[in-house]
Amino acid sequence: MINSRNKGRAFEQRIARIWASLFGGIVERSSYVSKKLDDAGVDLTGTDPFNVQCKAVEQSMNIHSILERMPVDTNINVVLHKRNNRGTIAAMDCEDFFSIVKELQELKQNQNDVSKRLCTCTKD
Repeated sequence: MINSRNKGRAFEQRIARIWASLFGGIVERSSYVSKKLDDAGVDLTGTDPFNVQCKAVEQSMNIHSILERMPVDTNINVVLHKRNNRGTIAAMDCEDFFSIVKELQELKQNQNDVSKRLCTCTKD
C-alpha cells in the first residue's frame, strides 16, 4: 500500500518539474519554502499568477471548500486533482476561468491586428 503523504509529495514534485520545464523559473514545494503558504493551502511556490494546490487522492473531495480556504490575493487559485489511471484535472473559480479566456481572446485579437498591419506595410 502506498503512503498517502508520499503519494502527495511525489505528485507535488512532479507538477513542480512540469511547471518549471514549461514556464521556467524556480518552482518549489511550499512545505519546504514557506510555512505561511503551506498553511494557506498553497502547495507550490514560483507559479505566479497561480496559487496551486495539488491533490493525489482517489476519494471524492470538496474542491469548493479547498478553493475557499486558499488565499484571496492577486493570484488565481487552482486545484490540480489526480486519480490513479485517470489523469489530472484542474479546477478553479468560474470567474477566474472566464477572465483567462477573455485575456487569451484579447491576446489573439492583438496578434491578428499586428499581423494585419505588417501585411499592409509589406504590400507595394
